[in-house]
Amino acid sequence: MQPANSPDENLRSLTEGIARRVADEKRPAHALRSVVSMIDNDEAELAVDDLARAIEYYRVPILRAEYDQLLEVATRLDSLDSLRETDIAQFVRE
Repeated sequence: MQPANSPDENLRSLTEGIARRVADEKRPAHALRSVVSMIDNDEAELAVDDLARAIEYYRVPILRAEYDQLLEVATRLDSLDSLRETDIAQFVRE
């Protein structure tokens, strides 16, 4: 288990929150559960990439606060390239 406020725990919380919002949509929810599994297996850097790609592929709307949190986590994990390679900013909702 990761310590509270660790980037891994923040990423897990963020991903679970997004997954709850899209729970009615099977495919994105399944993809987000896979991201949580990656985090649980100490693959948080890869999970950032998969989360960004799932958001982009499934066109999952994300809240501004979630996007900001994702940027913070990606920065802490040195994984900003994962976000730069996608265009998830277009799915940010206020």
